[in-house]
Amino acid sequence: MELENEKERKMGDGILHPGARPMKVFLDNEGCMWLCDKDIDPDKGFENQGCWRCKDVTFTRND
Repeated sequence: MELENEKERKMGDGILHPGARPMKVFLDNEGCMWLCDKDIDPDKGFENQGCWRCKDVTFTRND
């Protein structure tokens, strides 16, 4: 990756979430991504199992 200027980037030190549950991203038949618990059954419907549609979730950025 090339930087536009010579300043050094700070990427952060990471955040430990020991209580966070394992997650996985699934793709539905229409190409939409869903963020779900790791062990859901993709044949039973994502919304019914508490998954979040990625286009509806606001992800934060640090840039």
